[in-house]
Amino acid sequence: MPNLLADFPYCLQPLKDAARLAAGRHVADEFHVLLKDGGLAAVKQRIASRPELLAELLPIVANPEASINVRIGAGVLFEIHAGSAALRALVPRLGALAGDADARVRADACHYLGLSGDVRARDYLALRLDDDSAEVREIAADSLEALAAAES
Repeated sequence: MPNLLADFPYCLQPLKDAARLAAGRHVADEFHVLLKDGGLAAVKQRIASRPELLAELLPIVANPEASINVRIGAGVLFEIHAGSAALRALVPRLGALAGDADARVRADACHYLGLSGDVRARDYLALRLDDDSAEVREIAADSLEALAAAES
C-alpha cells in the first residue's frame, strides 16, 4: 500500500512551483541553490515531472559566474533531455545565448544547441564557427557534426 504521507509533498510540488512564480520567486533561483548544494536528483525529478521547467536552467547558462557545481549540474540535466521536445523548445533562447559576450556562456549554449537535435540550431552554430574563442569554435563545429549525425 502506498504511503500517502510520504508522497504528499510530491503531489503539492506543481502547486508550489506555480505559487513561487506568481509570487515573483523564480524556480530558476531554487534550482540554482539545489544544484549548488548537491541536489541534482531533486532538480532532475522536478524536470522529469514537468519538462517545461528545463527552461529554468537558462539563467544558469547565462551566468558565467555560476559555480562549477551549478554549471555541471545544469549540463547534466540538458544531457538527460538531449533531443527532447523541452530542449528543442529552447533553441531560440539558446541561440541568443550563443551570441553572449562571455565565451563560457557561448560555449555552453553551443553545446546544448548540439544536444537539441533541432535543425534550427544549425544557423546559430554556424555563426560561432568564426568566434573569437577557439573553444567556442570547436564546440560549435562538434555540435554541428552531432546534429548532422542525428539527422542521418
